[in-house]
Amino acid sequence: MKRIVILILALALSVCVLASCGKEEEFVNPGDHLGGGGTGEIAEGADDVTDNVKDGFSDKDFSELSGNTATTGATEVAPTEDVVTISASGTYLFKGNYGGIALGDDSLQLHLIFDGANIATATGIALDGSQHKKAEVILTLIGENSIVSAADGENAIHVKGSLSLNGSGALTVESSGKNAIKVSKELVIVDCSLTLTAANHAISALSVSASNCEINVVSAGKDGINAECDDETTAFTTDEGFVYLKNVAYSCQTAGDGIQADTVVYLDGGNYNIKTEGVFVADTTQNRADYELSADDFRYIKSGSTYQKMASDYMGRDTMYALAQGCKGIKVGEIEYPETPDSDNEITVTEGDYSIIIESGTFIIDSTDDAIHANSGNLSVRGGTFTISTYDDALTSDVLTKISGGEITVTKSYEGIEGGYVEISGGTVNITAQDDGINAASDDARVTEHIIISGGEVYVDAGGDGIDSNGTILISGGETYVAGPTSNMDCSIDSERGTVITGGYLFAVGSLGMVETPAQNSTQCSVSFARNQSIAAGTNLSLTDGDGNALFTFQTPKACQSVIISCPELETGKNYQIYGGDSSLCTFTVSGIITTVGSSGGIGNPGGNAPGRPGGMGPGGMGPGGMGPGGR
Repeated sequence: MKRIVILILALALSVCVLASCGKEEEFVNPGDHLGGGGTGEIAEGADDVTDNVKDGFSDKDFSELSGNTATTGATEVAPTEDVVTISASGTYLFKGNYGGIALGDDSLQLHLIFDGANIATATGIALDGSQHKKAEVILTLIGENSIVSAADGENAIHVKGSLSLNGSGALTVESSGKNAIKVSKELVIVDCSLTLTAANHAISALSVSASNCEINVVSAGKDGINAECDDETTAFTTDEGFVYLKNVAYSCQTAGDGIQADTVVYLDGGNYNIKTEGVFVADTTQNRADYELSADDFRYIKSGSTYQKMASDYMGRDTMYALAQGCKGIKVGEIEYPETPDSDNEITVTEGDYSIIIESGTFIIDSTDDAIHANSGNLSVRGGTFTISTYDDALTSDVLTKISGGEITVTKSYEGIEGGYVEISGGTVNITAQDDGINAASDDARVTEHIIISGGEVYVDAGGDGIDSNGTILISGGETYVAGPTSNMDCSIDSERGTVITGGYLFAVGSLGMVETPAQNSTQCSVSFARNQSIAAGTNLSLTDGDGNALFTFQTPKACQSVIISCPELETGKNYQIYGGDSSLCTFTVSGIITTVGSSGGIGNPGGNAPGRPGGMGPGGMGPGGMGPGGR
C-alpha cells in the first residue's frame, strides 16, 4: 500500500541525515491476535482447524465409482431422434445418436452408461433431470461421447438431484445458451475426461468433488467450476458450496473465475492451467448501472492494447476502466457472513477457518483479476509449484494468507501476496510486483495487521514497498531478499508499528527517500547503509567479515541507494565490509542492534525502542538462486 507524504517529503529529505525520520510507534506483538498471551509466539493449535477442514475432504471415498464400466444387465436404449424418457430406476445403455434424455420420476436411482453416445438438441436441455430434486444419477463413460444443447437459455445437462460421472471414457458437453453441467446437489467426477464449452458456467453445482480425472474448459462466459451454497446459508460450512479436486488435470479459459466456491476450495495434487480473460469497460454512467459498478471499481488505465491497475489515489486524467465481472483464477467467497449474534468482536469466519487450502499440484495461472483470492476466511498454501501472472494480486485473503511450503513464482502482479495477516514459514516465494511485494492490510478494524517470516526463501522485486505492513513485521528465520522501489515515495521495508528481527537472513535494497530500519528491540543485529550515489543494477552486493570472508551476497536487479542487512553472523564490536562487486562500499563496526553507515540518506527507525521480545514460528531458509549466506 502506498504511503503518500507529498507535503512533507522535501523537508524530510533535507533533515534526515543518518537520523531518525520515522514514526515512533509501539511495536505490537504479532502473536497476540492468535492467543499468544503477549509472548510473541503463535498460539499452539492455531492450525488445527486447517487439519479439520482438510481431513473432512481427505476421507472422501471415490472407490465405489472408480473402475466401474461393466454393462452387464443394462437395458440398451435404441438410438432415436426423439427425446428418450426414463420412468423407472435401473441401468440403461446408450449407443448412437439421440434427440435428448429426460428423467420422468422424482425419486429415480439411475445408472446411465454411454458407449459412443451422442445426445443433441436445439430446443431444450439435452440431459434433463431439472424437475426431479430426488434423482440420483450415475453416468458411466466408455469411449467418446457428447451432450450438446443449442437452445437459448438452456443447460446441456441439468440434474436437480445429484450426479456422478465415472468411467474410462470421455464426454464433450456444449451449451450455447447457459451452463454445460448444472447440478442442484452434489457433483462427483472420477477417472473420466470432460471437455466443456458454455455460454455461462462450465460446471455449476451445490458442491463439486473430483478425483483422477481430466476437466478441460475450452471456454466459459462465466466460471469454469462454480459451487454455490443455498441462499439461506449464512455460516461457514464444509458441507456445501465447496470444490474438492484430488489429482485432477484441470484447464480452463474463462471470462469469469477459473474456480469459484462459496465456502472452501481444497486442492490436493494434479495439474492446473487456468486462464481468465476479463472484459474491461470505461467509466460511464451507463456502465456503472449496467454492470453494478462503483467509483472504486474503476482502477485501470489502458496502455496500448493492455490495461494497468493504478493506486486508489491516482490523480491522472486517463479514462479509467473496470472489470465487467470477477475473473479470478481461484476464488472463495460470495457470502457475506454476519457477525455472531452474541459478540461484537467475532465473525463466523475466523482465523481458524481456511477457505482455500492447497496441498500440492502444479499451477499455471494467467488471470486478469486476482490469481488466488480467499474473500472470506484464510488462504493456506502447503505445497505445489506455482507460476502466476495477473493484472491484480497474486495471492490474497481478507484474513490470513499463510505459506508453509511450495514453490511460488509471481512473474507479474499489482501486489504479490496480501492479507490482513501474512505468514511465511517455508517454501520458495519469488515475487515481481508493480506495487507492494508483500502487504498486510485490512479494512476490518478488528484486524491488527502483521507479516511474519519465520522460514522459507523469499525474494521480492517491487515497484512500491517491498514488504509493507499496516501493523508489524517480524522476521525470525528463513532468507528474505528485497529489491524495493527506485522512487523516493516507497521503501524496501515499511511497517506502521515496527519491524523486529530475531533471526534469519535479510538483504533489502531500495531508494533513499523513505528508508526505515528495524526496531531497537530486535535481538539480531542489522546494518543500514545509504549513499547519495546510486548502486547500478546487476551489482553483486556482499557482506564480508574482518578477514574478508563473504557472509551474505545478493545481486540487485535494479539501481539502489540504500542497503539493509541482518544475519546471525553480525556481532557487536566486530568489523565488517559491504562490497559492490570488487569495490568496497563501506567498512563498519557493529555498534549495537542497529548500525547506520553511509554518507547521507533518510534513514529512520519507526520501530523505536519497543517493549517486549516478539517471537516467531516455524522452520525454513533460502534466497534467490546463487546467493545467500556464505555467498552460495
